Amino acid sequence: MSADLSLHDPIRSELISTLPRFEEPGSAPSLRKLNGYLALVTVVSSAIYLYLNLFTLTGTPFLLDGDQVYFWTYALRVLHGERIYQDVFTMHPPGASLFYAALFALFGARIWVTNFVVLALGVALCWLCFRIANTFMQGEAALSATAMFLVAVYGKLLNGTHHWFSVLAVLGAVALVLSGSEMRRIAGAGVLLGVASFFTQTRGPFALLGICIFLLWDGRRNREPWPQLLRTRVLIVLCFFGALFLLCLPYIATTGIAKLWYFQIAYVRTHYVTGLDASMGLPEVPSWRRLPFVAQYLLIYLLLPIVYALSLYRCLRERNRRTISRSWRPVALLSLVGVCLLAEIAFNVNWLRVFVVSMPGIVLLSWVVLGAGKHRRYVLALLWAVVVGLAVPQTFARHTHRVLMTLPSGRTAVKPPAFEKLDWLVTHTKPEDRFFEAAWPNFYLPLHLRNPVFLDILERSALTSPQYVALSIRQLEGSQTHYVLWAPRLDFPDLLNGGEQYHLGIFRDYLRSHYHRVRSFSDQDEVWERN
Repeated sequence: MSADLSLHDPIRSELISTLPRFEEPGSAPSLRKLNGYLALVTVVSSAIYLYLNLFTLTGTPFLLDGDQVYFWTYALRVLHGERIYQDVFTMHPPGASLFYAALFALFGARIWVTNFVVLALGVALCWLCFRIANTFMQGEAALSATAMFLVAVYGKLLNGTHHWFSVLAVLGAVALVLSGSEMRRIAGAGVLLGVASFFTQTRGPFALLGICIFLLWDGRRNREPWPQLLRTRVLIVLCFFGALFLLCLPYIATTGIAKLWYFQIAYVRTHYVTGLDASMGLPEVPSWRRLPFVAQYLLIYLLLPIVYALSLYRCLRERNRRTISRSWRPVALLSLVGVCLLAEIAFNVNWLRVFVVSMPGIVLLSWVVLGAGKHRRYVLALLWAVVVGLAVPQTFARHTHRVLMTLPSGRTAVKPPAFEKLDWLVTHTKPEDRFFEAAWPNFYLPLHLRNPVFLDILERSALTSPQYVALSIRQLEGSQTHYVLWAPRLDFPDLLNGGEQYHLGIFRDYLRSHYHRVRSFSDQDEVWERN
């Protein structure tokens, strides 16, 4: 019997009918017009949704929190002439810090600038999500997948941290590979992966691995000759390293490769390669009492590997069915890149990192559940009901319990706990004052204050070594810093994470001998003033 079955074979026809339906974009002018309209809807609706979650109805920006505050602070220090890795501690590549510094230089160090970055970043991610999903899903299905990502993932975080910039570059590379295998597209993908590593050092290499595996699989399936296969893979690798080298060249010349390696690789490997601990990287340790709260995070943890495994299995099952193999390319690429991104964060699992790399899984999940045949319409309606059910209370919550205040960074809407501290600090400090936030660097930008210490914060673990503690004391003394914002938890070792690694006792003693407490806030944080 011939291995090449006809499309009219009844068994083959039945098998094909059970698979999720694909739409080839651009197959007809009307379809192209519809997809263009839906892409516009994606951009406009995501911008409106994000605006409502980042600004009041009158245009006042909300004061955001999260890991992005580190990069705002680094950016301010860069604008003051300080050098990353030499005057400013960070274990991240300089991409996000330089990006914010450029915007602050152009528009001023204002809160609306940071919120606009989060808005623009979200719109760009949603547009790429729709474009990638639309390569193998019908327009309305791709739109629902994008809406689910926007509300359930990005809208939950609203965090312009380095992770999102690197993921945006990775998705741009994925979109280029999907659009064709011409050398210029492969080269562009390699450059974008190099840019991704300029924001998150590990993201580019792991995404590169996933794309190279896909290119090898796709080339062998199309029976490309080995010289052509190797040429394509070498090109994307060379472009990756070339782009990353050019971006890092100023730091290689001024800081040196040894110091870059220490902060970006050795320091991270020593202190952050922890794998999966008892808390599983969740906001709190799972328990039966808190199960409803942690369930939303556990669901993403469980769904991603299951969706990737199912998608890869289907790709392997269909690898010899040449009549539909072209439509399976996006599924294979998203699955492989998604698996590699999960492998990247497995070295230090954290719910934020899991959410950030979840877009390929969200798209594939939508493709799986929307392939339900005659029930597809009901599943699609259910997805939209979930999106609306999450979006409405989420947006409403952003606008409740906010206090308007005028800060050096502009008119801002803040939450009561932050208002209490900002209200006191704005009357006791002035812009450009030296001020040290020992536990969390979230007030340097709103108040335009300057951190006089090499470190960004103090940690109760080996992250803050005795040498860094001694350096911080010398720098506080040398700058005669007037105020220190202290958190009482820093007075004691972290018994859950190795109490023997606590090195802040000397700093605590210095604080008590050279400063006195002048204010305690409702969250127990304290302001200490120099004697």
